[in-house]
Amino acid sequence: MSKVINAAIIGLGKSTQGKGGAHSISYCHGWAYAATPGIKLAAACSRDQQNVADFIKEFPGCRGFQDYQRMLTEVKPDLVSVCAFAPDRETMVMAALECGAKAVLIEKPFALTLAAAERMMKAAGTRGARLFVNHQRRYGKPFEWFREAAGKVGEILNVEISQPFGNLLNFGPHLADAALYALGQERHTVSVFGAVDWNKGEEWQGIGTESQLIGTAYFNDGVRLAIDAGDKQVPVRQPVIRLNGSLGFAELHMEPASDAQSVFRARYAGECGISSPATNEHFHHSEDQALYMKRAAADICHAVNSGSATRLDASEAYRGLEIILGIYESARQRKLLTLPFTTETVPGL
Repeated sequence: MSKVINAAIIGLGKSTQGKGGAHSISYCHGWAYAATPGIKLAAACSRDQQNVADFIKEFPGCRGFQDYQRMLTEVKPDLVSVCAFAPDRETMVMAALECGAKAVLIEKPFALTLAAAERMMKAAGTRGARLFVNHQRRYGKPFEWFREAAGKVGEILNVEISQPFGNLLNFGPHLADAALYALGQERHTVSVFGAVDWNKGEEWQGIGTESQLIGTAYFNDGVRLAIDAGDKQVPVRQPVIRLNGSLGFAELHMEPASDAQSVFRARYAGECGISSPATNEHFHHSEDQALYMKRAAADICHAVNSGSATRLDASEAYRGLEIILGIYESARQRKLLTLPFTTETVPGL
């Protein structure tokens, strides 16, 4: 039998209900670990004492801390979730690895610079640890159907992302990752181009926030990923992701279209009608707020014990981060950028 994996969470957030019908993302991590055989939720940390108290009330037996370094030193967790805001994540990931963590699960965005992402991946590799990024939607049925549809619509021509608000680096990693999940690992980005409106000059959780963005990523086989994000989007009228093929299409919506039974909608090669299989799983989760996280946690548990790959491996998340940061930098330099990038080519936000 495999040894029980002790898990700890850094960054708890408030216990009140949040976007997508879920509490702070740390609660989804907690519910997932508590539901996964082979994982024990041992400890959690927040600088805010009330957040710690609320979390411990939800998860009895979990030790609460206000200093993550102390938590790491005393508990020596095998698996660490880093749910704190993006500017602090690299320091926390490095601390977890230095304290002997076998695996670290990082919330998105993976990092604010490619250099930071590379440092974290290198540190994990040097220590023989696993590094994951929480693109948990890969475990949802609509996203699995979207991936399967890529093989049923003829030759893939392009993928379109329409994010109905700005700040692509916040929510956009999920959308870019869904596109890359469908396109497969055999395709790789060769260049990116973008235009960004920074005029509002706002900031969200330490991340600079644009009001409008358009960008394009070009792949080695001619497939194109087009991204349009900003307040001008009308989410009711269009899907957030659409894959176009020579003989069909596939879409993911925030809410089901009028003729659909789920947020997934497609037309396949050789079929006349629209396919939209019914499911209680939607864009964020299902009635179970942590459903996708529970599937991710089970996969991580198996990977830590067996060394197998997962859908959340950091190398996959890096591909999406590369596209998004490349778009920002292309806009800044006002030119098409060619991959592979260096940290000088794309320094980050």
